[in-house]
Amino acid sequence: MNASSELGRRWLPKASHAAKILMDSNTVSCSRNFGAHAALVKFLPQGLSYASQTDSALAQGIISLSSKKNIALVGAGIGGIAAGIALLQAGFNVRIFEKAGELRESGAGVSLWPNGTGVLQHMGLLPAVLEHGQVGTHFHLKMRSGELLMNIRTAEADTPTVCMHRADLLRVLANAFPGDCLSLGHELAVIDCSRPEVKLRFTNGESFTCDGVIGADGVHSNLRRLLTPRRRLGPSSRTRYRGYAIFRGVTDALPAMSPEHNGETWGAGSRFGVLSIGKNKVCWYATVNSSDPKERYPKKRLQKMFSGWHDPIPELIAATDPASILTGMACDHGPIRFSDRRPVTLLGDAAHALTPNLGQGACLALEDALVLANCLSGNVSMAEGFRSYESLRFSHVLSTVLRSRWLGEIGQWENRATVFFRNAVTRLLPARLFECHSPFVEHMAALMGERRDAEAFKAGPDLFCRRSHHLPRLHGK
Repeated sequence: MNASSELGRRWLPKASHAAKILMDSNTVSCSRNFGAHAALVKFLPQGLSYASQTDSALAQGIISLSSKKNIALVGAGIGGIAAGIALLQAGFNVRIFEKAGELRESGAGVSLWPNGTGVLQHMGLLPAVLEHGQVGTHFHLKMRSGELLMNIRTAEADTPTVCMHRADLLRVLANAFPGDCLSLGHELAVIDCSRPEVKLRFTNGESFTCDGVIGADGVHSNLRRLLTPRRRLGPSSRTRYRGYAIFRGVTDALPAMSPEHNGETWGAGSRFGVLSIGKNKVCWYATVNSSDPKERYPKKRLQKMFSGWHDPIPELIAATDPASILTGMACDHGPIRFSDRRPVTLLGDAAHALTPNLGQGACLALEDALVLANCLSGNVSMAEGFRSYESLRFSHVLSTVLRSRWLGEIGQWENRATVFFRNAVTRLLPARLFECHSPFVEHMAALMGERRDAEAFKAGPDLFCRRSHHLPRLHGK
């Protein structure tokens, strides 16, 4: 076990039998019984055999008929596979379609704040994440000279903050999802919602019929395009460039660096961040104001721009292979809600893309997965469950999109006077305002529409949902 795993042990409860089922891919099948089995073992009283638990659940009427519902997910990224796992646990038949011929995740590092690691712990996957990632205890905001503006503690919640390579996170999720429920090389061409069941047609000539479809195919979602042409999207739901380019790289950590300390440095019209992602690697990112989103910034240009910044920023850029530096654009769009009766919805970046300033992209996708599974698992139709999920997520997601956009705008200020004012105010603000102290159960209870039922959620989503008038029972159709 690595040092990060040792540091993360204090957040880990005793592994439940359901977590062991999820972690052992050999025991996971794509059968109708998997979701009901995992859900019952996870949420019913311990000490009973599975058979006795099933009998008890039948007597109480809480075994869901949702195990007979077929759901298709379009996109096998972090959000798509996490949703697949959550829906399997809730008793649904799940099939994920991915247009790529192999399972891969582009990008560099990913931040998992306590709201994200809380979902992973709930799914039983946090121990595997800790094996691959690095727990962070502090996040430092600095000036380009290295002067500290704010020291944010990131180890105050009941689950840790973890940074890791995106490919490692995708691998952890994929290992917990049955491979025979994943279809690669399937690019969606047509979706037909004219009948009670939905029919998908793919460019390879194959088709699939299901009860509901979830789009998790990223910021440039093909499913979103098919469902809602751009001319019908409201201004806030259209993807827009926010005026700065983003560069990412991965290289070896330097000896003087503390792996538990991450941070971001603010300049004038540019920023530079460093995240320890485990395995003696760091991910760095840089932002540069640019009116042209297609403008090129080769490594030498980045080195020149950040040459006068504090250590180890110049050294990290110099140590990075130029061919591995990724260039992207800061884009976002607000959440999308459908008002009709079609049994379709969107998840993750397909539903609400963020600029990367809060490190919440993957975390929101994980939250989506858990809330969606709960909304679909009650005594409602597929379309009603999707609309309930969209309604519950809308305000929280919109707030996060706007806060991330606002923080990016402030971080990219160029004027010397406004930069001086920004740094002075940041230095005076208490770091506690930006720290997470809420237990995960309280956070999720609030997101699910019932702030006062955190203890019910802690006892199990089924009990929580039965006590809440906002949501259906987890296993109760």
